Amino acid sequence: MKRKYGLLFVVLMVMGLLSPLDVSGQGCGPNCPVCSGGSTGKAMDGGSFLLTGMYIPGGEEETGVFKLRYGIFSWLDAGIGYTVKAEKLIWSLRVQAISEDEDGWRPGLLVGTGSVQIGGSDQSLYLMLSKSREFSEAIAVRVSAGLATLMPDLDRLYGLAGLTVTFSEKYSAFINYDGRTLHPGVSWVPLDWLTLSALLIEGRDIAFSAGIRWNLK
Repeated sequence: MKRKYGLLFVVLMVMGLLSPLDVSGQGCGPNCPVCSGGSTGKAMDGGSFLLTGMYIPGGEEETGVFKLRYGIFSWLDAGIGYTVKAEKLIWSLRVQAISEDEDGWRPGLLVGTGSVQIGGSDQSLYLMLSKSREFSEAIAVRVSAGLATLMPDLDRLYGLAGLTVTFSEKYSAFINYDGRTLHPGVSWVPLDWLTLSALLIEGRDIAFSAGIRWNLK
């Protein structure tokens, strides 16, 4: 446990050192099923990969986003990618500081960095609490809430929130708030390794996404 929190401190220091560089993270929230690789509300499993591609037909700054995310440990994952049209390198890190108690009421806590406001490129540091509840074998709900601040200034706080309702583990309807606008959408898991999604960016521009997952273990 001490080793985990020691590494967490090192990761946060790296986030602070990298934030002034001319790179950005991009997403619509750390708990978005599209950008996060699922509605689990936690870091990716160690040894697992997620390759995603997003197409934004009416995007002004970005018309496409490609990302590869890797689970370094069960509590730490990192992502890197590229934006079409904007021609920017993108990156992000997520640390599972506290794991969710699935049988109790304790939420999970994610600490991460990235640009959680779609359409912008400001790097942010965020904290996100997330809790799920299964009401039956067919319906599960996940609620998330958190705070983010711009880096490296850290002088502006804004709220984050998300709600995901999953049906039969294959279909999800979600809505995320990034501190500025809402991003509603739907996801479908036709195969265990494939997720297809559609969402509205800033409430007006439709985007389509496909995610492919695989695990080295």
